[in-house]
Amino acid sequence: MDAQSLTTESESEIESIPLDRLFRVPAAIYRGMVEHGLFRAEEVVLADGLLVGGAGNDPSERLYRMPLDVYERVGGLDLLGEKDRKVELLDGLLVRKMTKNDPHIIATYLIQAALAALVPRGWCVFKEDPVALPAGPRGHPSMPEPDAAVIRGEIRSYRARRVSPADMALVVEVAHSSLRVDRVKLARYARAGIPVAWLVNLNNNTVEVHANPTGPTDPAQYRDVMVLSASDEVPVVIDGLEVGRLAVADLLP
Repeated sequence: MDAQSLTTESESEIESIPLDRLFRVPAAIYRGMVEHGLFRAEEVVLADGLLVGGAGNDPSERLYRMPLDVYERVGGLDLLGEKDRKVELLDGLLVRKMTKNDPHIIATYLIQAALAALVPRGWCVFKEDPVALPAGPRGHPSMPEPDAAVIRGEIRSYRARRVSPADMALVVEVAHSSLRVDRVKLARYARAGIPVAWLVNLNNNTVEVHANPTGPTDPAQYRDVMVLSASDEVPVVIDGLEVGRLAVADLLP
């Protein structure tokens, strides 16, 4: 199956981030951003909870697109309260991470455990941690937090630096209510050249295996897509080699 026939959404819908998924910034956090010099109040204003700092007729162009260093400073300064920390950076926008229901939590755990038992020496499983991606089609960076990833080396190798796309062999997103945003992430992973991406779709109990990324093109996508059902096995490909297979049923809650 090719990527074009995979979904009925239009390409523009898949590429865009729904407005209702953007993080509404509380006034106190906005004031903290200004006080710490992340931006000037006259350059970025708070409008209905959204950071606005651009110009143009398209409302999305008026949204403030946060550089990666500013996003990292937001985390480093501990500006977000406990209930506000469930955000990630996509195309320079603060996007709310959906609250995980029990099936999502169980599937994530099963996938992480299955991969950890299978990956060969010299690789490890990265769990729900941020990955810095290059700029998207509009020139803005992303730092998603995939549900799982297989990365080169051991985890201590990353004490002094972040995991980058070049370190990753496989990335996994578990989707339920987050499906549309997870498809945006897939396009960003393809742009970054991550070799293989899985989308575990809990809406229909399938695993989509996306491979052969286009890299930094518009639109970026994976050229090869397999959709596997609960009765199938999913090949685990690390650094171009199949290291084993996992039963799809064993990855589902």
